[in-house]
Amino acid sequence: MSTQVRHFLLTQDGGIREFSTDQAALIAAGASPLPEFAESRLRYLQLTLDDTSSKGELKVQSAGACVRFDAEGRVTETTAPGENEQITRFEHDAVVQWALRDIPTVAPIFH
Repeated sequence: MSTQVRHFLLTQDGGIREFSTDQAALIAAGASPLPEFAESRLRYLQLTLDDTSSKGELKVQSAGACVRFDAEGRVTETTAPGENEQITRFEHDAVVQWALRDIPTVAPIFH
């Protein structure tokens, strides 16, 4: 696997929507609008999965943001989450578990 970057939007109905790196780049550039999210502000979570360690470890790093969409569903702004927009631990863990679902493991260890 080496290093992999995964992109997720946390939808207003409690869902999690994943986008490939290519899709995320087009969405961020405004070239691929998401009309279903027109005039909304959603939370975004990016995960970086890295298994290049010689110890056989998988490192997971995450970063969160908020994304604002215009009337056509194009990204107009990306900012840090506000006080009432924080990604909860449950949401974060759900996204991490989703991203790890296809990675074979002997015994997961959470820190």
